[in-house]
Amino acid sequence: MKQIDADMEAELERELSSGPLPRKGFTDQLRMRIEERVDEKEKSSRSWFAMAGYVCSIIVMLAVFTSVVLYSDKTAEIAIPNTVEIQQPQQQELSMFSAGYDLQESFKSGLLIGLRNDDRDVTYRTLYIAPKNDRPAVVAQGSGILVPYKRDFWKIDQLRYETVTDRFEFFAARPASQRAAEPRSIAPTLFRDNPNEKVVHAERILFAGNEYVSIGETNETIAGNVSSPSSKMWTTTIPSLAGKREPVSLSEVLQVNTTAPDYTTREWFVARSQGRWVPMTAEKAAESASSKPALLETYRQINAQLPKTVVNHDEPCCAWSELGTRFPGASDSFSSPAKDMTVVSSDGLLLVFGSPDQLSGEPALTIKLKPKETVVMAQWATDHYVEEWAVKTSQLLR
Repeated sequence: MKQIDADMEAELERELSSGPLPRKGFTDQLRMRIEERVDEKEKSSRSWFAMAGYVCSIIVMLAVFTSVVLYSDKTAEIAIPNTVEIQQPQQQELSMFSAGYDLQESFKSGLLIGLRNDDRDVTYRTLYIAPKNDRPAVVAQGSGILVPYKRDFWKIDQLRYETVTDRFEFFAARPASQRAAEPRSIAPTLFRDNPNEKVVHAERILFAGNEYVSIGETNETIAGNVSSPSSKMWTTTIPSLAGKREPVSLSEVLQVNTTAPDYTTREWFVARSQGRWVPMTAEKAAESASSKPALLETYRQINAQLPKTVVNHDEPCCAWSELGTRFPGASDSFSSPAKDMTVVSSDGLLLVFGSPDQLSGEPALTIKLKPKETVVMAQWATDHYVEEWAVKTSQLLR
């Protein structure tokens, strides 16, 4: 194109230098040359626009392809963080919930807790705490005391029987899969009915284990105008509580041959003392000037370690003084055999933690107790029993 323009300029210069132009305006030859040049420019322009359109099309296609790829990459790039973000708030929540100590990897043990409420009407309930999504939760609860016995569960029923003159509140045990017995079919074989006396008999569960149960009873016998109150504590086996309810001596439980009164007496029971189950014996208070028999008012711990037939696991989480420093209102504590769950009873709450070294943080679970509730049973489940107990207690506790 530059060569054509140069030729035309040279020709114009020759014609101008040679004198007046042959005719006014452009010559036919010059016009044709100019038209040819315009045609060439138009063709060139059309070629350029075509080329530009082609290039633009390619650019647009590349842009679309790039945007699709980038969008796909971005989608994939977003998908992973979103998955992490769904999990991270949970982890952060757990970390905040467990601030002050390393997050427990998982809770593996289960705890079956029996509670007695010493309100005007004494009531009982059982809770089963077990892992749920790696966090402790109350997976089953219901009224009464449900105890594990051998490879089954037994229920301790609170029964009531009345005659014209007497009232008896007592306990009987049965396999949990069976129906509760009628009080009138049991009470006449256990209690003597004297029509000349009025008797009020009441019982409380002091301890429930995997084989033994401790009962505290009070009696008030009224003959004429004379009232004779009395009380005693005794321990028996779970099957015996389903029958004649014969008390056992501590020497029988410990399987020792001794004549020491603390061991041969049948007026003993199991109680909690600073995070441990211990044998206790009851002592009569000094006789008063009144004619009323003295009640069993004082109790003394017996220096003996209870066997696994009474308490399967009873290792405290830590020294009682250390626990009191962390929880000034602590009344009890329980720690699992695997050291993956620690429960502290403090200020009307059951506080569930992970391992004992995590007590400096916040509890993973908090259970509110009733104003006068105390723990009378703590049975641990480990390994495959954790899930088995979860299924069975959900069926048996209502």
